[in-house]
Amino acid sequence: MASRPPMIRRRFLCTSAKVGKKWAVKEVTKSNFADSVEEFKDHLAGSDFVAVSLQKTGSFSAAWHRALPFDTAETAYCKAKYAAERFQLLQFAACPFTRRASKLTAHPLICFILFPRDELKLGMPSYSFSVQTSHLTSMAQEGFDFNACIYNGISYLSKAQESAAKYLLRELNHESSIGKNACKKSGSRKDDALLSSLRKLRTSSTACTGDAKRVQDKDLFERELQNMRTNKPREFVDSVR
Repeated sequence: MASRPPMIRRRFLCTSAKVGKKWAVKEVTKSNFADSVEEFKDHLAGSDFVAVSLQKTGSFSAAWHRALPFDTAETAYCKAKYAAERFQLLQFAACPFTRRASKLTAHPLICFILFPRDELKLGMPSYSFSVQTSHLTSMAQEGFDFNACIYNGISYLSKAQESAAKYLLRELNHESSIGKNACKKSGSRKDDALLSSLRKLRTSSTACTGDAKRVQDKDLFERELQNMRTNKPREFVDSVR
């Protein structure tokens, strides 16, 4: 009997799989993130290795952006960093695997749908990113739901953005508490106009959503605190009107 070609012999060593078998996939958006991330942590803690897949709005836009064999580690890192910062990550998929003796168990594939947005209404993050039509076309052909991504995708902050957001929130809460205390402590008639203007400021500050309006409200609040110290409420009332 003639020996089989090397490629055919190699195929007989592969594990057979049923054709058309579908993997269990769980799509995670901001609506089910809290429960799903805890489940993922449990699977991740007991896993031996994890397979990861990313879906971005593009990759290398020019040939020289690709890592080359003669690139130094620093050059290769700069090229990868440039591409990572230019294109936006829209999907992060992870599948933990557990190996026990000769048995390999794959936990459900979890796809985190991502989209950066200003959840805290602080004007950050404000992202602009590049898009390659070939990548979006490929994602659409694979059934990627862009509506779910934009409207219900998981938002996030970098470490630097998180620190800045915490600082801004502390400042806003601090200013709000000062205004409340001033309103409670003041009971004289000459402060009535001042208290009225403070209430107007607090109402407008809660309703505003634009960056310019927030900056204006903050400036008005600081001027109001200065007027409280110098007993000049009329100046602030006129500026509000």
